[in-house]
This record gives sequence, C-alpha cells and structure tokens, in this order.
Amino acid sequence: MLKRYRLLIILAFHCLLFGCSDKPITVDDVTGIGDDIIEIFGGDDSENYGKSKSIASLEIPPSLDNPNYSDSLKVPKTINEKGDIIDMSDAPVLPSYLDMNIKKQGIARWLEVQANPVSLWPYLTQFWISQGFELSVNEPVNGILETVWKKNQINFESDGNLIDSKSYNYNASKEKFRIRLERQPDGSTNIYISNHLLEANDVDKKGNIIWKNKRPDASREAEMLVRTMEYLGLKRDEAVELFNEGEKDDSKVFIDLIDFYGVPAILIKESFSKLWREVGVSLDRSGLFIVDNNRDKSTYTIKTNKITKSEKNYEIKLTKKNNEYIITAHNIDGNKLSYEHAREILKYIILSYDTNIASN
Repeated sequence: MLKRYRLLIILAFHCLLFGCSDKPITVDDVTGIGDDIIEIFGGDDSENYGKSKSIASLEIPPSLDNPNYSDSLKVPKTINEKGDIIDMSDAPVLPSYLDMNIKKQGIARWLEVQANPVSLWPYLTQFWISQGFELSVNEPVNGILETVWKKNQINFESDGNLIDSKSYNYNASKEKFRIRLERQPDGSTNIYISNHLLEANDVDKKGNIIWKNKRPDASREAEMLVRTMEYLGLKRDEAVELFNEGEKDDSKVFIDLIDFYGVPAILIKESFSKLWREVGVSLDRSGLFIVDNNRDKSTYTIKTNKITKSEKNYEIKLTKKNNEYIITAHNIDGNKLSYEHAREILKYIILSYDTNIASN
C-alpha cells in the first residue's frame, strides 16, 4: 500500500512539471531537475554577496508621473554635511571638455555650465581655496558659498600721534565673494558671483580701522567668472573671449518705489525671467543674502542684520500686475512687516540694482 502511494506521488509530480509539454518524459529529464534548480538559484554564494552591485533604476513609464525633485542640492560623497572636503580623489570626474557659456540679461551676468551642481561642488570649493580665500559659508544643500573677508594691504610710515609705531600695516580695503548655484531643468548649473567691498574710512584713537561699505566691483566679479572657467578646463584667452561675447545691454531700467495699498513696493516693467535673475543679483550684491528661493512661487528668502540689530530672515515676493511686476518684502513667519523695515529692504535692492536707473 505504501509503495502504491509513493508511486502515485511521483507520477503526480511528473505530471505537474511536464503536463504542458508533448515531449515524453525520460530518465534524463528526471535526474537533471535538482542540478538545474541549484544552477538557477545559486548554491552557497555568500562569498560573492559583498561583490554584488546595484543595477540601473527602472525607467518610469510615460503614463506615470515623474517623482518630484527638490531644488536643493544633494551632498556629494567627497564632502560631509558641513561642506568640508573629505577626499578629492573621490570627487566626480568631470568631462575633459565642459560646455560653458557666459549669459547676460540686463544687469545679471552668470556662468552656465553643462554639468550638475553636485558634480561641480567639490571643484568650486577647491577653486576658491586655490585663490587664497577661506570659506565662511559652505552649504552644498542650498548651493551657497561665501568667502572670508580678505585684506588688501598697503604699508606706509605713520607720522601721526595716533599710532605708537611709525611703521604701520594699513589695510586700505578688503573684499569677499558670494557664490550661488542654481540647478536648471536641463541638468545644467548657473553660477552667480557677487563681489563685496569695504574700504578704510578712518582710524580711531586705538589704531583700529573704521570701515565703510563700497559699491561692488563688477570687474572683480568678471575676473572671477573667467578664472572659474579656467579652473574648469578652458584656456584663459578662450574664457575671456566667451566673456566678451554677446551684446551689452545699455537700456535704462525704470524703477518706482511706490505705496501699494499701504505696503511699500518696487514697480518695474520686465519679463519674469529677466527680473528674477536681476533681483537675485541685486540681493546678493546688497548684502541681503539669499538662503533659499522658489521660482515657482516667485519668492526669495534672504538673511540679514542690516534691518535690525539681530540677524533675521525675510521673504522677497515678485507679483505680476498687468504687464508689470511689483516687488514686496515680508516677514518669513507670516506676521506683518513694519512699513519702515519693508521700505528699507526695498531701498537696498534699488541701490544695488544698477547705476543705469532712470525714473519715470
């Protein structure tokens, strides 16, 4: 009886495996089953487990929506969360020739590089270090770099009574740079560089220099854009040629500081794309530093201590009104910003906008 049950089980198993085939079952078919299963699923492959690699991600079918990507940058493996370089040997390898262009739109001038910001970040941080600058802000997530103030020194002998030593190292001026990266929809990167200057205004009784703000030097911004292109692989004459290409925009910009239903506002007639970049450059140059932006919502988030004694964040909003735009300033927490503080922020933007400003 037991033998009969075993025979029935074996026959049922064979019918299950080969029931869909017209080929007769042979002894070779039965004896090779176990070996085939081991070959397909693998035996003891624990030794090769650590050598396994991930395959490419599955492509999303056209009928499905693409996932939402953040505008912020991801931290590359070559640096830590603070932006400190861990090992340049692990930096992404850039192509031997990068497609780069200098773009000009109104007062805005920027470098467009056909590479993603994550790959560029380690090279840009190294570039500024190679230029003799220390970095005070290094935020790869937001795409922001800022250098420490660097002094331009002039030595002279002092004949006055304010300083004991007649040989005194006098710092005539000092500068720093702010670098901002914007990721573009096509995967390229826009690099904006703004210059900030202080010049010596006086010396107090203790010999300390009293500094005052000086208008940003556009020629220094241009020089650093050229040097950036050099560092990324272009020869200097090629970089200078690229920089000089394109027509200069000498048209006057008409700006009004108005009262818009009890709120101070800047009224300006520009296309959104041009205005967005010009306002961004003006904010960078004015010292109302951009810490975040949302082009879809037409907002910049800025950080400054110029308005109150303490450092605070504010929001700059661009709103379309007929064929013009109005620019307004707001508290980031939603509370109403005082009229005086809002007006002061907007005045900083206007003063840093351009020298070629006309009034209606």
